[in-house]
Amino acid sequence: MTKEFNHTTVLLHETVDMLDIKPNGIYVDATLGGAGHSEYLLSQLTDGGHLYAFD
Repeated sequence: MTKEFNHTTVLLHETVDMLDIKPNGIYVDATLGGAGHSEYLLSQLTDGGHLYAFD
């Protein structure tokens, strides 16, 4: 039996917006989990920006 994974992203804007994202910046998410914060951060990056994410 396979368990379904559900993840609810909490404090999304409160945490990511405090980073003052630069569109061409380099960022690391060392707590990737369900990727909610990373997905939001990526939406603010240009082709010159980078996100390295792992769990």
